[in-house]
Amino acid sequence: ARLGKVAADAGARAWLVGGPVRDLILGEHAPDTDLAIEGDVAAVAEAIAREVGGQVSKSTEFLTATVTSAGGEEIDIAHARTERYDSPGALPVVAAATLFEDLERRDFTINAMALALSPERFGELTDPHGGREDLERGLLQVLHEGSFADDPTRMLRAVRFRLRLGLRVEARTAELLARAAAEKRLASLSGARLRNELRRIFAVAAAQALGALQEDGLPAAMDLPQATNLSVERAGRVSCAGMALGIELDGATAMVACLGLYAGGAGVEPEELGERLMLDGGERAGLTQACRLSEQPPEALQGDGPDSDMFFALEGTGAAGALACWAGANSEERERLERWWLEVRGMVADVTGEDLISAGFEAGPEFAGALRAALAAKINEGADRAAQMRVATDALSRTEG
Repeated sequence: ARLGKVAADAGARAWLVGGPVRDLILGEHAPDTDLAIEGDVAAVAEAIAREVGGQVSKSTEFLTATVTSAGGEEIDIAHARTERYDSPGALPVVAAATLFEDLERRDFTINAMALALSPERFGELTDPHGGREDLERGLLQVLHEGSFADDPTRMLRAVRFRLRLGLRVEARTAELLARAAAEKRLASLSGARLRNELRRIFAVAAAQALGALQEDGLPAAMDLPQATNLSVERAGRVSCAGMALGIELDGATAMVACLGLYAGGAGVEPEELGERLMLDGGERAGLTQACRLSEQPPEALQGDGPDSDMFFALEGTGAAGALACWAGANSEERERLERWWLEVRGMVADVTGEDLISAGFEAGPEFAGALRAALAAKINEGADRAAQMRVATDALSRTEG
C-alpha cells in the first residue's frame, strides 16, 4: 500500500506482478517485490528510495530500476513493457506498453497476474489468462504456442515451477515442451544463462532436479547426452548425503555434485561440461572431483585402514565432491566418508617446518614427508605435539642416514 501511494504521488500507477502475486494466492511467503508501473520509472524509483531510505540502481535499456532499502531488501521496478525476440534465445528488445500488453509477454499463466497497488484500486486482481484457475487446478500452462521458441529458458523454468509448486504440465504445454526439446532449443543459449537456471532448479529440489530434467528431455535439448538411470538414482541421494555430512545444499553445491554424477554416467568430460556452463574455477574443480569420486571412491574408504589414508586420499576434496562420493558409495564407504568429513579432514599437525629448523635440521624437500608422518601420528594415534615432533625428527634422521 505504501509503494502504491508513493507511485501515485509520483504520477504513476503500480501493480505487484508475477511470482509474488502467485505466491500470495498460494498463501506462501513471497520473497520478491516486483512492481510494474505505467509512468516514469526513474521518478518512481527515486520516490520509493526516499520512502524506504534506500538507493537506486537503474537499467534504462530494459526500462527497469532496482531500489535497495537500508535493510538490504530489493524492490524491482519495471515499466509495463512488450518484448520482441529478434532470434530464438536472444535477449529481448523491449518497449513501453500497457499492463495488459506486459502480462501478455510472460512465461506461464500463473505468472501473468497483477495486483493493483494504486490507492483507488488497491488489491484488485488482473488475471487475463486464467492464472488463478490454473493454480487451483495445479496446472502449468504457457501463454502461447511460440513461448519456448521465444525464450528457451522457459523450458528450464517449467521444471523449476513444477518441482517447487507441485504442478503438472498442461497437455498442450507438454507437447510444446517436447517439441522444443527435440529441436534442441536450449543448445543456442549461453552457458551463463543455462547455469543460472540450473542453479535455481537445484536450489528448489536438489534430489529431484536431475530426474526432472531427464524426464523432460532437457539434457538432449542442451545437445548433451541423456542421464543414465544410475546417475539419476544417485542424484536422488544427494539430499540424504547433505544430511549425513552436515552440508547445506545451496543451489550451486547441489548443482555441481549432481552434474558430476551426471557426467560420470553419461561419459561427458567434466572439464568440457564446466566450460559449456561457464562455471567458475571452484565449481569446475568441484565438478571434476564429483565425477571422479562418484565413479571410483578411494580405496582408503574400504576396509578398516588407518584414518590417515582417508585424509591423504581425499585431501582437497570439497563439498560437491564429498556429496557425489557419498551418493555413489556403499554403506561401509559412506560410514568412513562421514568420519573423514566430520572428524578427520580438518586436522593439522602441531609441528611446523620452523620447529624442525629449530631442532637443527636443514630445510629441504624431506620436510614435507616428515610433517606428513607427524600428522598421520596425530590422526591415527592422537599423538600430542611432543610425540609428533619425535615422529618428524625420526623420519628426517632416517632420511639423512
